[in-house]
Amino acid sequence: MFGAGMGDETLSASEAGIGSAAAASARALRYQPLLSRVQQESTVKKARLLQYWLSLSDDGLPDYRRFNALDIPDLLGDLAVVQVERPGPRFRFRLYGTRVADVRGKDLTGLCVGDPGVFSDDLNRIYLQGYQQVEASGEPVFKIVPYELQRNSVGNYHRLLLPFTDSVRGTGVCDVILLSFESVPLSKT
Repeated sequence: MFGAGMGDETLSASEAGIGSAAAASARALRYQPLLSRVQQESTVKKARLLQYWLSLSDDGLPDYRRFNALDIPDLLGDLAVVQVERPGPRFRFRLYGTRVADVRGKDLTGLCVGDPGVFSDDLNRIYLQGYQQVEASGEPVFKIVPYELQRNSVGNYHRLLLPFTDSVRGTGVCDVILLSFESVPLSKT
């Protein structure tokens, strides 16, 4: 499963005992402005992923062990799993989706955001800032980042960063960030 390789096996939603309807409703209400923004400004896939993330926890950060790739198989190619390493923090790509690698032109599995040559200096700064924000706040972040000039095309990267805790580590803080990354060309008018 997608969550495997970072410790114990991934739990299904029923095994994980995903919470009460009242807690889920409160969580959905809390993130409604973000969900509305994603629905209006991005793709159906981004909105589905955010709704899935919301379903994984009653309160606080969802446990990464609850994430089950079989629940969203069509989205996996657009995802990367980023491990938060401490002290630091540093942000290491543990898994890099095939469509993300195709857009980037390389697989970044095992590399860290901010390391020389991983991204251009301007993207390293933008991306590192996003990961630091998610790690510090424990809140999801959605950003639209324009293509680099060297791509010679017009469009945006739609980035959704979703924080998870890792019950094996037992920290209760953001240990894993799930990145959903899509290249969205601007419509020709």
